[in-house]
Amino acid sequence: MLTNTNIVEEKVRIKGSGRTLEGILAYPDGRPGFSALIAGPHPFLGGDMHNNVVISLLRTLASHGAVALAFNYGGVGGSEGGPADWPAVMSAFWKDGTFDEENDWAEDTRSAIKALQQWSHQTPVFIGYSFGCWTIAKHLQRSNAGAIVLISPNPKKHSFDQLSECTTPLLLIHSDNDFTCSAAEIIEWFDSIREPKTRTQLSAGEHFFRGSEAELASVVVKFLHGADIIRQE
Repeated sequence: MLTNTNIVEEKVRIKGSGRTLEGILAYPDGRPGFSALIAGPHPFLGGDMHNNVVISLLRTLASHGAVALAFNYGGVGGSEGGPADWPAVMSAFWKDGTFDEENDWAEDTRSAIKALQQWSHQTPVFIGYSFGCWTIAKHLQRSNAGAIVLISPNPKKHSFDQLSECTTPLLLIHSDNDFTCSAAEIIEWFDSIREPKTRTQLSAGEHFFRGSEAELASVVVKFLHGADIIRQE
């Protein structure tokens, strides 16, 4: 197992659909063994590439041999684009929990997947956190992922029908006290989706996992060992 603490982080630009996104690419100074895309949470819920969960996973996976990419959705940070009327979409978000322009952010995830595939030819792992789970799921049919990780998805707000057409090993991580989707609701949904799948429930992580980042990352690493993505040297 490569547990290299000497990792490189560089800022990158991702050519998207009519706009350019900013990202962070992290990788070990040794030979990488796989690649990983991390799609972060909703821009209205702390969704940027410096989010605590996103950056913890980025660096942990790079230290275990990944070429790992995180990015900002359109209109966030230094990424171009975004909704034309931010107040209107924010109002819709707090009223209904979703809005049409979110499809543009899902398209940003597709652009990030394509960029990672150009930069690294190793087996990819796709990781979604919160809103990012949905943006990842929308593109699984056209991917060759070796593993999928969904952290705190909310199937009450977004459809995950695409999962039924993908049999890649899947890990679900959720908290026992997530305010966006209760543990009972997430377990019921998990029981209804396809195999192969693994579920891990963390205690008192709420939705943001503040203080639990290392525990969460270790669960992901263990799963990737089991899926033979992270290999023993």
